[in-house]
Amino acid sequence: MLEMKNVYKSYPKKGTGFRKEKLSVLADLSFQINTGEWVALLGESGSGKSTLGRLILGLEEADRGSLLLEGRNATAWRKENRGQMSVVFQDYTSSVNPAFRIKDIINEPLKVSCRNNCIRETTKSLMGKVGLPLSLLNRYPHELSGGQLQRICIARAIRTNPRFLVLDEAVSSLDISIQTQILDLLHQLKEEMDITCLFIAHNLQTVTYLCDHVIFLNERKIAEQIETKKLADVQSDYAKRLLASAVQFNGLDEELRI
Repeated sequence: MLEMKNVYKSYPKKGTGFRKEKLSVLADLSFQINTGEWVALLGESGSGKSTLGRLILGLEEADRGSLLLEGRNATAWRKENRGQMSVVFQDYTSSVNPAFRIKDIINEPLKVSCRNNCIRETTKSLMGKVGLPLSLLNRYPHELSGGQLQRICIARAIRTNPRFLVLDEAVSSLDISIQTQILDLLHQLKEEMDITCLFIAHNLQTVTYLCDHVIFLNERKIAEQIETKKLADVQSDYAKRLLASAVQFNGLDEELRI
């Protein structure tokens, strides 16, 4: 589904004047995600993981390297497959228009391709999928809890039945109890929908519940790539450190201990 080859990304350094010095954010990244897989991109703050997500979404361009979707140039693929790539961001409050009713937030892109009856039926179906009552459709974002609003963002993300989904720290700003509910919802969607997903996160325990593979990103580069079921066999010092921390503080299953 997605293949990244030797990708580099940098930004101009602030205050360097005419010297045009650059700060490297991603260096020589190569990996692939097969159709139907859910892959975690795990890294600490500043590791470059959100930048990588923006490259995949087409919000930014790489300095060099290639990004392919289904074997084709990513830019061309996105243009020809509008609505087939979606994202759920961490900050659910700033990712919705506060002046829009919930039904309008969900339905913006559907109006392009569906008649009104189709829109209504799709809205009902989506609200059911994310476990929310139809009574919320006429409310505004400020009237919903954080967990409810993130469910709306998920409904919006899947409204076009996308083939590729980016979850950019989609649960990290929620309370632990709400995180669990959202993770259960995402797990259900994974089982029900034919969708490929990149889950950007910093919490190892979160991604082990959902993802088939884990990519550890450290200091601009990929430290390790491994199947989730083989996490106990990680080789890099960075991956071992994150895993040991997760076992100690988050109570990962005994079989993942190193």
